[in-house]
Amino acid sequence: MQSLKNHLSFIIPLFILLFSIQFSTMLNRAVKNYESKLAGEYTIITVSKLPLSLKELQKSVPQIKEIKEIKKEKYINRLKKDISKSDLVFLRANLPKFYSIKLKMLPDTQKLQAISQRLKSIKGVQKVETFKKTFNKFHQFLRLSKSASFIFTLFISIISILLIIKQMEIWTLQHSQRMYIMGLFGAPYWMKSASLYKSVVIDAIIASILVGISFLIIPKSANFASIYRDLGIDLRNFNFFSDTLTSIVIALLISIVSVTVIILKQKQR
Repeated sequence: MQSLKNHLSFIIPLFILLFSIQFSTMLNRAVKNYESKLAGEYTIITVSKLPLSLKELQKSVPQIKEIKEIKKEKYINRLKKDISKSDLVFLRANLPKFYSIKLKMLPDTQKLQAISQRLKSIKGVQKVETFKKTFNKFHQFLRLSKSASFIFTLFISIISILLIIKQMEIWTLQHSQRMYIMGLFGAPYWMKSASLYKSVVIDAIIASILVGISFLIIPKSANFASIYRDLGIDLRNFNFFSDTLTSIVIALLISIVSVTVIILKQKQR
């Protein structure tokens, strides 16, 4: 019973640590994927007296991916009943050209402002509409979600590592007498510490697999489906094999380093 309690005291904080890291990773993936999706949908409207070409625009703004002229004929035709033919001809001749511009990536607020200024400096361009107010609100939300995720993960990681180290100290004290006796008989370091390393390796693998199973189940819940439906942000981007393997590597690294540091610390006393 005591042995089970000791193992749970190590597995639980390690599970929480790995869970927070995995959640942060999935959130960052979701935000990155959504940014890529939004970059494909985001459009800058440009009004110009002169024709514009992709090659010409990319000289000033390399971030531009695509430019498409907005056909104005269908809008002019709506005025046929309201204005005379001569006015219609004049309108066709003098109405500027409208273009929709797509970018290769989703820029931050400063880059968007710089792109807008460069477009305005191009000969013939009269107006550039970046929908800055709407864009800024959404971009701030993305940045806030990334920052909150990082701070949350950092905070949880510090607490979990402290708990892991504390449990390592308890384990080394419990095994100190056995290790001391083995040392008297000339046992090497790896042999004296073998049972400790074996325990942390097994617990690290168990904690990682539990995290993997959790992220297979949780994203299928109704709440996650609702988030995806309402916001379009898909958090169901967990790959069991690769992500669980990454968790195992992180868990083993943290566990082995922690137990090594504590054993060496105890040895120096």
